[in-house]
Amino acid sequence: MKNHFQTPMTIQALKNNAVKIFTDCGFSTPQLDADCLLQFLLNKDKTWVLLHRDEKLTSDQQNEFNALVEKRKTGLPIAYITGKKEFYGIEYFVTPDVLIPKPDTEILIETAVNKILDLKKETVKIIDVCTGSGCVGLSVLKELLDKNCNSKIELTLTDISTAALKVAEKNAKNIFGDKLIGAEIKLLNGDLLCKTSGYDFILSNPPYVPHSEVEELLKDGRSEPRLALDGDTDTALNDGLHSADDVQTDDGLPIIRRLVLAAYEALNSGGSFIMESGEYQTETVRRLFTDVGFINVISEKDLSGMERITIGDKK
Repeated sequence: MKNHFQTPMTIQALKNNAVKIFTDCGFSTPQLDADCLLQFLLNKDKTWVLLHRDEKLTSDQQNEFNALVEKRKTGLPIAYITGKKEFYGIEYFVTPDVLIPKPDTEILIETAVNKILDLKKETVKIIDVCTGSGCVGLSVLKELLDKNCNSKIELTLTDISTAALKVAEKNAKNIFGDKLIGAEIKLLNGDLLCKTSGYDFILSNPPYVPHSEVEELLKDGRSEPRLALDGDTDTALNDGLHSADDVQTDDGLPIIRRLVLAAYEALNSGGSFIMESGEYQTETVRRLFTDVGFINVISEKDLSGMERITIGDKK
């Protein structure tokens, strides 16, 4: 039962309590976690919270904050608690139906934007495969529009998860509204490229984590969708009847193997495929690119200096 007669506490006191709890839980960023929850609770920025740290909160506010702390104690990421995550300077809506955008993926955005701006075409067709929250395709589109790209952009977002595609649709509407100038967005629910073709750029951050590592990752309560992580459980095969019990490999590459070939076949001549994978997979991924016919195959490093993004062109 909530205690509506508890002693009023200051913002700083509540933060100190939360930091201690998160530290005892072994979280790596206890101060940041507490700050984010306070900012979310009060709908204020970090500076406001700092300047008002001696202000006392109401009992209802304290109870609500304590409830947020309890959620975080389970291992649930801050982004799923607040429902939002900043990525490439954009605030994205996120739920446990999609992966939380990671800073290393921003390298994919930078790489794609630079290559797209170099392509001189009246209309450029882009598809973001396994889009999740839509953060890859939508960030690329916004950056192109902000840079006054001379080409008309046609962007397609695909995902096998209906729930994920709804998140991507919400983000598209939040970022661009109902109208786009010089661009068009289409959302498709289905496997990989949904049997479409004729693209100038194919972008993807597909499931690539080995099955055994997914099991370990999810033990901490992070609640990220297994479907978006596990590269060994290809649910699109056999009419969606595949399950974890059908896993035959543990390298995280079965979905990528299908995607690389599908991407090559769906690209226009002169187009490019840009894909994220694990740093432990890039050598194999480059070979997969080359084997199906991609040229100029290279990998770009992430913020930690690890090879993360692989790029291939179609002659």
